[in-house]
Amino acid sequence: MSHKQTLEKLVAYLREEVPMVRQFDVRSAGVDASGLVLEVPLAINFNDKHTAFAGTLASLCTLSGWAMTSLICEAAGLKADIAATHSEITYARPCTEEKVRATCAWPADATAAAFTTALASQGRAELSLFAQVLSRDKVAVRFSGNYIARML
Repeated sequence: MSHKQTLEKLVAYLREEVPMVRQFDVRSAGVDASGLVLEVPLAINFNDKHTAFAGTLASLCTLSGWAMTSLICEAAGLKADIAATHSEITYARPCTEEKVRATCAWPADATAAAFTTALASQGRAELSLFAQVLSRDKVAVRFSGNYIARML
């Protein structure tokens, strides 16, 4: 299964199991060499200033990291339960794009390999990831998050 297909499967799972994901209308927007992208429509995720709601931005970034961790596990053939354990977010500028997109960057190959090796051998591993949201071609949101995976 391709990374794109795996991401679509993960988003379908989230839409089924997590009501907030349905409410925000989170969608897969693709996977490429820079990372994976999740998106939501601004039309239903705006605040009183008609810019992207901070809660949606935080959730979208957190979900992008969860999806990246899941994608890495799936690619390694590992079935794991994944949870966010810590995150930090900076809102640098308002988001006004019609489609609000969070891109979670691929970790370095060595980082991903160390993560999957630890998960396979110890049954538990932690991964730190970075995501961002652009608006008008400028960074609007910077996110860093830690995710823990436990073998099922």
